[in-house]
Amino acid sequence: MRLSLTLALLAALPFAAHAEDTRSWSGTAEFGLAIASGNADSETINGKFAFLREEDRWFYGINAAALRAESDDQLSANRYEAGLKLGYDFTPRAYLFGTLRHENDDFASYEYQSIASLGIGYRFIDREATSLLAEIGPGARRFQPIDALVGTPPVLTSFDAETNAIVRGSLDFKHQLTANTALTNLLLAESGGGSTFVQNDLGVAVQMSERFALKAGYQVRHTTEVPVGIEKTDTLFTTNLVVGF
Repeated sequence: MRLSLTLALLAALPFAAHAEDTRSWSGTAEFGLAIASGNADSETINGKFAFLREEDRWFYGINAAALRAESDDQLSANRYEAGLKLGYDFTPRAYLFGTLRHENDDFASYEYQSIASLGIGYRFIDREATSLLAEIGPGARRFQPIDALVGTPPVLTSFDAETNAIVRGSLDFKHQLTANTALTNLLLAESGGGSTFVQNDLGVAVQMSERFALKAGYQVRHTTEVPVGIEKTDTLFTTNLVVGF
């Protein structure tokens, strides 16, 4: 955790140094809410935001997301995550980057996981209507496994936090389908320590005005190694209001 905090502070220094100039910032914020009452009561809230600053050859990003769901006063989802990214373009298409990602999830095979990685990225397609970015590089993952039943007869066992080396890869695709409709797909994979985590976010956004859009999203998360009683795959469908900055 000390390493993550130190890297986060270092990554934040460029933001602080240029805080007075906000014109080079861009970003989006999303929010979705679904409430049902009557024979069954349920409430689902999700939100996320992402900010990006580009300055000469440097770029800096910060993002966060949260999901919470209750059904008949029983919590069924509670997840939040945050990330930082620092990059440098050494050619018009290729760049170096460093990332930090931290996630807490009450319904996963871990209580939390923190990932730090470095790598190289390449813009295979970089046009106004279409873009495709790929990234790959080494990193480290520290996570706290949840308590699990072990042995025969099964005994509830607690585990120490673990740290292992990983390889991180991602594909980021964007395409403007029409003048006001855009398709996005972000694939993330982190593999190491005998387990692989994969997340894919597919979205279609329809622009209503210069700043506001409606977005339908479909997320799939898969972990290859999980304790007994934990599902390997989670899916989430959202319809959100998006605000652009």
